[in-house]
Amino acid sequence: MSGGYANLSTRGHSSWFLTRTNKEHAATMEHPFMRSIYAETFDVEAYCQYLAGLWHIFSTIEEQSLKAGDPVAQLDDVKLHRREALQQDLAFWWGSDWQQKASNVSTATAAYLRQLQKDSADPYSLLCHHFLQYNAVLSGGQFLGSKVAKRSKKAPPSGVHFYTFALEEPSPHARVQRYLDDLDKLNLSNELRDRMLQTMKTIYRLILGTFDEAHQLCPVDGVSYASIKAGAAPVDPPPLAAAPAASPKVPPPPVAPGDRKFTLQELVQYDGSDASKPLFMSLLGRVYDVSSGKESFGPGGPYAAFAGHDATYNLAVMTLKKQTVDTFEYVLEPDDKECLADWIAYFDNHYGKPLGTLDKQHCIALKDLPRATKIPFSQETEAPASKL
Repeated sequence: MSGGYANLSTRGHSSWFLTRTNKEHAATMEHPFMRSIYAETFDVEAYCQYLAGLWHIFSTIEEQSLKAGDPVAQLDDVKLHRREALQQDLAFWWGSDWQQKASNVSTATAAYLRQLQKDSADPYSLLCHHFLQYNAVLSGGQFLGSKVAKRSKKAPPSGVHFYTFALEEPSPHARVQRYLDDLDKLNLSNELRDRMLQTMKTIYRLILGTFDEAHQLCPVDGVSYASIKAGAAPVDPPPLAAAPAASPKVPPPPVAPGDRKFTLQELVQYDGSDASKPLFMSLLGRVYDVSSGKESFGPGGPYAAFAGHDATYNLAVMTLKKQTVDTFEYVLEPDDKECLADWIAYFDNHYGKPLGTLDKQHCIALKDLPRATKIPFSQETEAPASKL
C-alpha cells in the first residue's frame, strides 16, 4: 500500500483512518438500536443499560488517559470527559439507585472492557478508543441529544448531559476538527497506523455488540438517519418485536447531470454568503443544489466549506479541511474510490439530478470508480452486520 501514504502530508492520519472504517461507522449509524433513538421510540430500560455500559467504558478511558502520557495526553481534554455527564443522565433515567443497577456489568460491556484494559497497556491502542468514542459523541451528540430529550418528555429537556459539551470552540464540529488536526500532527509510522486500524475495527465490532445487546432487551422499530434528516415524522412505538428489515438494495447508477455548465468562479457565487441565492456544490464535477441541507452546508454548518466549491477530494478521503476543496489532481486508493462512489449515490438520492457540470476536469471520471455499495445514512446499505 503506497498511494495513500504518498499523500500523507496533505490528507493526514485522520482521513486515512476514517475512510478505512467507513463501513464499520455506517453499521453503527444504521443499527436498529440507533434507529430507535432517531425515531424517539427506544425502550427506556434498554437505554439505561446502554448508558450504564457507556459509564463503565468512559470511566475506564478517562482513568487510563490521565496516566497514559503521550500520545493520548496530546489529545485528551477534561472538557471532553463524559463520566460525570453519564452519572447525571443515569440518575435521571434510572433513579437514585442507578449505581446499584449499573454495578451488574452486561456481557457486551464486559467484552469491551476486557479489550480496553488490554489496549490500555499500549498508548496508541488506547488512543484508538479515545479517538472513536469522543468524536462519535461530539459529531452526533447534538442530533442524538435532541431525540433523547423529546423521549424524556420534560421541559426543559432533561437526561441529555452526555450529549452536551462546554467547549471553547463555537460548535462541536469545530472541536472535532481540532481533534483531527491534533491527531494529524502525531508521528505515526505506516506499520503503526496499520496496527491502529485493526484495533479500531475491533472496537467497532465491540460497539456493535453493545448495540445488539441493548436492542435485544426490547426490540422496537425505528427509522433511518436519512429519513429523519429529510423531515420524516417519528413513528409510534410498536409491539415488542419489530418487522424484519428489508433486504439491502444496491444503489442505482449515477444520475445523468443537466446541461448547465459552471466555472469555478460562477460556482463560488453560491457559497451561502448571499442569502438570496441557493447553495450549490460540486462532486466529481457534478453540481448539486444543496439548499435543502442549509443546516449542514450553509454558513456555520459543519460542511459550509464545501458550498460554492468542488468537494470531491474532501469527501473521498473524509476531510473537512478547506484548503483541499477545488482539488482536481490527486491519487486515490481503492477505499477512497469506493467512498467517493457511495457519496455520489448519496447526493443523487438526497439532492436529486445534478444541475450541470463544471468546466474543469478531474484526474478521474465516473468510469474509474467502482459501483456504489450503499447510500450513506440510508436504509439502502451493505454495511457489515455485527459479528457479536
